Amino acid sequence: MREGGLLVAVKAVPRARATRAVGVQAGALRVQIAAPPHRGQSNRALCDYLARAAGVRPASARMRRGSGGARKLVEVDGQPSELARRLIAAVGTAGEGS
Repeated sequence: MREGGLLVAVKAVPRARATRAVGVQAGALRVQIAAPPHRGQSNRALCDYLARAAGVRPASARMRRGSGGARKLVEVDGQPSELARRLIAAVGTAGEGS
């Protein structure tokens, strides 16, 4: 991992109506992704979504592990505590009751 940054564990659900975080499942952020899992489309959409949610440019988020499965690890460049604060705010109350 580059100096600074955050690793985000994700449970991805492709082919959803919209791309959005819907809570936490088994210690991973559950994200519904509108793009299909074809030729990396859902992975790119996931990285773009997490970058926007963290307030950084899309190139600052990339797959570290799990590009072919539902469980993924995404690296987001930036100041870790600020990234975490922004991601938590973006998820909002979606994780309550999960």
